[in-house]
Amino acid sequence: MKEEIIAVSGNGEAIEQKDDLINLAEKRLHNLTKILNLSLRVTNHYDWVDQNGKPYLTSSGAEKIARLFGISWKIEKIEKVKTEDEKGEFYYYQATGVFSLGKDSVVAVGTRSSKDAFFAKVKDEWKPLSEIDETNIMKSSYSNCIVNGITRILGLRNLTWEQVKEGGIDVNQVAKIEYKKKGGQKISQAQAKRMFAIAKRKNMPPEVLKNTLKTAYGYEHSTDIEKDKYDDIIKWIENWQPPKPEEEFKIEEDKDVSKTNPEVSG
Repeated sequence: MKEEIIAVSGNGEAIEQKDDLINLAEKRLHNLTKILNLSLRVTNHYDWVDQNGKPYLTSSGAEKIARLFGISWKIEKIEKVKTEDEKGEFYYYQATGVFSLGKDSVVAVGTRSSKDAFFAKVKDEWKPLSEIDETNIMKSSYSNCIVNGITRILGLRNLTWEQVKEGGIDVNQVAKIEYKKKGGQKISQAQAKRMFAIAKRKNMPPEVLKNTLKTAYGYEHSTDIEKDKYDDIIKWIENWQPPKPEEEFKIEEDKDVSKTNPEVSG
């Protein structure tokens, strides 16, 4: 049997290109580490919240970091979305903004719901919708959008307390927010996939689903969802509709609004 010789052209050039990519990646990693260190140095313990054991940057801290790096943003719109689940009607506000740093830009979404315990609960009892301060929910969706946009464009997401502590933040002085632990049986992977499939079919933005699960139901991840809440969430997704034009609120300038934003979790 004759041996077949296969010539591979340009092999040396391909290796050189990989070396260039590695060098570029190492440079970016170094820059990301510097960005993290500088970001932490410009904040203090008042700019962080311990939310169920995880560090959360508040809008005051995010705005300090934005000024440090020259990040600009524009909130394109704030929308009020009315929906319902098995417990009745509720609504949430969704803020959408564009964040820019040099030639890079990202689109970020922030949401807050009338089912958020921070706004809707008093001594473990839910307030009627008529007693909830809707303005604070709208402002908080704005703050949430700012935090999401600034941390996303800089790559400052999913930090650990070890990283925050190394940046000089006294973690012992950070305010804590703890949700009551849920002890119910969790949904299966198949149920989670079905939930995401329904949301995709409804053209629901992933940020809306994630933020609402967190603010309205207290779930950080789909694996946290309890079985007795699953049908409730599915019904909400199936009833969800994109915001109507008349429910959009245009914001020309963001300075005055950011000054009055309440510092809330999420």
